[in-house]
Amino acid sequence: MRQLWEKMKPALDSGVALVVQVDKETRTQDQNALYHSIINQIAKQARHLGSTWDTESWKRLLVDTYTREIGKSSGQVIPNLTGDGIVQLGLQTRKFTKAQASEFSEWLMAWCAENGVTIHE
Repeated sequence: MRQLWEKMKPALDSGVALVVQVDKETRTQDQNALYHSIINQIAKQARHLGSTWDTESWKRLLVDTYTREIGKSSGQVIPNLTGDGIVQLGLQTRKFTKAQASEFSEWLMAWCAENGVTIHE
């Protein structure tokens, strides 16, 4: 807080209005790299509806399943703005806290074990 005050004080003294927002610490780059690596390996090995899917599609499928299992599902499927398709809305991993990112990585490892996906470090 002291370091923050030292940065804020000159701006406040000069009349600049500031907004301070306090949030939980977000996921680390290492956590992000870990679960993306796991999802990439899932995309190479797993099938859904008899088909293979790219990494981004698997990420959406897995995040949706994870959030539903932990009771934080916020996903919705709604018509797009032109009415000729649909859009999936929901929780995004970039908004994960450190704790959520850790829990998601552990959940992914369990999902892999249950679904025959081998994870290579």
